Amino acid sequence: MSQSVSPAELTLAQTDTVQPGASVRHFDELSEDAQDYVARWVRDRTVTGVAPEDLRTCDVVVFTEYLRVS
Repeated sequence: MSQSVSPAELTLAQTDTVQPGASVRHFDELSEDAQDYVARWVRDRTVTGVAPEDLRTCDVVVFTEYLRVS
């Protein structure tokens, strides 16, 4: 399930696969702002505001599940 934030922002989606070459980072490697952003999405399946700069398209974040950033 993907939740769009806004046209100029990123989306997060649960994923079971990781593409070769994807940047995989653990939750604790993210900035505090990025951790808050991911945690809000996991809790509410929605976020508001601009995504933190250290979240980039094609990243995969390891949290309680894999989340692809697009």
